[in-house]
Amino acid sequence: MLTAALPSPAIPRACVPPHAHYPFCNASLPLERRLDDLLSRLTLDEKPSLLIARNSPKGNISRLGIPEYDWGGNCIHGVQSRCAPDGRCPTTFPNPNALGATFNRSVWAAMGGVIGLELRALWLQNVGEDHASNLPHIGLDCWSPNIGIVRDPRWGRNLETPSEDPLVCGSFGEEVTKALQQSPLDGRYVQAVATLKHFDANSLEGNWGPHGTLTRHTFDAKISAYDLAETYLPAFRQAVERGGALGVMCSYNAVNGVPSCANEWLLGTKLRAEWNFSGYVTSDSGAVVDVLRSHHFTSNWTQTVSATLRAGCDVESAPWPPAHPYGTGGPYEEYAPAAVRSGELPQAALDLAVRRTLRLRFRLGLFDPTDDQPLWHVPPEAVGAEAHLRAARDATAQAFVLLRNGGEAAAVLPLAARAGRVAVVGPHANARAALLGNYLGQVCADAIDSVDCVQSPAEAIGALNGASLTSNASGCAVNSTDTRGLAAALAAAAAADAIVFVGGLDVTSVEREGKDRADVGLPGVQPQLLRSLLALRKPTAAVLLHGGVPTLPADLLASPHLALVSAGYPGAHGAAALAAALFDAADTPPADRWGKLPVTWYSEAGWAAAAFEMTSFDMSAAPGRTHRYYSGVPQWPFGFGLTYARTRLAAAPAGGGVAARVANLDARRRTDEVVFLFVAAAEGTVPRGAPASALRRSLADFERLGPIMPGATVEHVFTPKPSMVAMHDAEGQPTLYSGMYDFILSTGDPDSEIRFRYKCDSSSCQLADKAVS
Repeated sequence: MLTAALPSPAIPRACVPPHAHYPFCNASLPLERRLDDLLSRLTLDEKPSLLIARNSPKGNISRLGIPEYDWGGNCIHGVQSRCAPDGRCPTTFPNPNALGATFNRSVWAAMGGVIGLELRALWLQNVGEDHASNLPHIGLDCWSPNIGIVRDPRWGRNLETPSEDPLVCGSFGEEVTKALQQSPLDGRYVQAVATLKHFDANSLEGNWGPHGTLTRHTFDAKISAYDLAETYLPAFRQAVERGGALGVMCSYNAVNGVPSCANEWLLGTKLRAEWNFSGYVTSDSGAVVDVLRSHHFTSNWTQTVSATLRAGCDVESAPWPPAHPYGTGGPYEEYAPAAVRSGELPQAALDLAVRRTLRLRFRLGLFDPTDDQPLWHVPPEAVGAEAHLRAARDATAQAFVLLRNGGEAAAVLPLAARAGRVAVVGPHANARAALLGNYLGQVCADAIDSVDCVQSPAEAIGALNGASLTSNASGCAVNSTDTRGLAAALAAAAAADAIVFVGGLDVTSVEREGKDRADVGLPGVQPQLLRSLLALRKPTAAVLLHGGVPTLPADLLASPHLALVSAGYPGAHGAAALAAALFDAADTPPADRWGKLPVTWYSEAGWAAAAFEMTSFDMSAAPGRTHRYYSGVPQWPFGFGLTYARTRLAAAPAGGGVAARVANLDARRRTDEVVFLFVAAAEGTVPRGAPASALRRSLADFERLGPIMPGATVEHVFTPKPSMVAMHDAEGQPTLYSGMYDFILSTGDPDSEIRFRYKCDSSSCQLADKAVS
C-alpha cells in the first residue's frame, strides 16, 4: 500500500495566495468558464509562452501565478528522467519492439500504469529530464507511445514501436494510453497525458534519394488514400477513439505535399472532426521550423506559425541549442503575436491552441486545491516500487521469441544449469547499455550515464550456471570487420560443452534515431564468428538483440546445432530473463514464457528479390510489405514462435463464435501460448482491381493464454464480426464487401492453422462451413 506524502515545496502551484482569488481558480465553476476567465487575462505576448514545449523552467506567467510546465517528457518504456533525490530510479521496461512480441495487452497496460504513477511521483520531487542539468523539470505529459508501423526493417527506430501490424500497434497504443491517463487513485483527474507519435508516416531516419537529400526533415511521403486508411491511420484512430489519447505529435515529414504539422487534413479533418479528438497536438522537436526551412511550404515565419496553428498544431517543440540546459523560444514565441497583429493569424486560432493546452493542465488538477487530490500525494516510494519491478521483469520474460531449436534429432534448449561448461561469446556477451535500447531515463543512481547496475548476459548466465562453469569472450564488435578477437572467442567455445552467442545490432553504430540501416543482414564479422562456432558441432544458442530484423544467411540456419532467439532490446532486466529462458529454470513446474514475432522476418534471398524502395510507402507493390501483403516466403512469418512445451490447437464453433482450445501436452512444464485470429477474403469476394484485393490476410484479434499447466487445456472464444472484415476503397472510404471470408486460428505455425468459413455482410458474420486445414 502506498502511503501519503506531501508534495515537494519545490513544485510551483497555480491558484495559491496571492493569486487564488481569480475565477479561474474557483474549482466549483464549470471548466470552460474557468478557461474563459484565464484566457481573458492573458496578453497577446504572454499566450505563446504557454505553447512552448521543453521550455521549463521558463514559461511561467508570474503576475497571474501560473507556473512553468514542461510538455516534452518521454516515456517510451519508462519515464525518461533523472533518478529521484533518494536514489530511486524510474522503472525500465523492455523496448516496445520486445513488448510487441509478448502479444499481451495486460503487459502493455501494466507498463502504462507504472509510467503514469511514477511520472507523478517524480514530478512531485522536482526531478528533471535525463540531462546533466536536471532540466527541464519533468512535466506530466508523455511523448509516447510510438505507434507508427514497422514499414521497413532498415528504419532506425523500429525498436520504438511494437509491430508491423496496425491492430497490434493500435492495441498497444490503446492499452498504454488508458492505463497511463486513467488513475485508479482518483478518477476525477487525468494522471498523465499520452502523446501518440509520430503522426503520420514517419519511418525514415537516414539520408536517402539522390545524393542523400531525402531526410525525415525534408521527405514528402506520397501515400494513396487506400494505404493511409488501411495501414497508416488505423493505430492512431484506435488509440484516440478507444484509448482516449489526449495528445498527438505531428511528424517532421510531409504527407502528400503538406508538412504534417501544417496539415489541416491530418490534424483537422481526420484527427479532430472524424475521430473526435479533444486533446492537444505538439510538433516534433523543430518540426515547425522545418515547415519553412526544410519543406519550403511557407515563405516567412509569420506564414509558418499561422499555417501550423491554423492546422491545429497547438504546441511547438522548439529547437534545443547545443549545450543549453533546456529548450528556448521558437517561432511561436517570436512570431505569433506579430502574425495576429498583421491579421495573418486569427486571434481565435491562437486562443484555441492556448485553450486546448490549458484545459489539459486543469484536467491534470494543476489549478485545483490539492488536499483531496491523491495524485498530489503520490509518495517517493512509488518510483521503482517492487510491484513495478515485478511488472517489468514479467514483461521481459514474455518478450523473447524462440525461432529455432536445433534439428529434428535433438533440441538445443533448454540448457541444464550446472550440467556443463558454457561459453558466452559474441559482441553483446558483456553488454549493459546495449540491452537498454533508446529513450530511457537514468538507470543507475550513481551517475546520469552509468549502467554499472545493469547485469550483462555473461554475468546473468554465470550466476545461473555457476561462475566456475562459465567463460566468456566477445570475439568482435557489433559492426566491425576486425577479426583479431575471433580466436579467443573460438578458444572459449572449444573448451565448453555448450555455447551462447549474444550478438545482433545496436543503437549506436547500426540503427538509431537519425540513422537507418543500409541493409538487413547481421553486420560486421558476426556471421563469420557464428559460422565458426557452429562448425564446432556443439549446442549453440544464438541470441540476437535488434530493432529491425537481422536476416541470416541460409547456411547458418541449416546447422542442426543452432537455436535462435530474437531478443529485441530487452531492457534492464533482460540479462536475467534471458538466462532464465535459456536454462531449465528452477520454477516448479518449470515456466515457458516465449513470445511471438510481431514482424515479418524476411529471408536473405527474399529480401534481395523484393528490392524494396526505402522511400516507397506503397504497401501492396510487389511483392508487398508486411504479413498483410507480402507474397514471398519469409525466413519466419509474422506471429511465429516456438515453445519448449508441445502444444496442440483445436477449435470448434461456440455460439456465434469460435472456441480456440490450446492443450499443453508437456508432462512437467507450464507454458504460455498466443492464439491469433486472422481473416482472409475468399476468392471472388473482393472485386478485382480494388486496392483491397491485394490484401492477403489481416489480423482480426489475438490473445495470450497462460499459464497452461502440464496436461491442461485452456479455451478462448473469438467472435467474428463485420468490423473484422471491413476494408477501404480507392478513396480511403470504409467499405465491406459482402461475401465469404476465412477466419483462421493459428498459434503462429503455418502448418497447423484451422479455418472456418463465414458469410459476412454489413450486419453480421454467420458460420458457413469449416474448412479443415
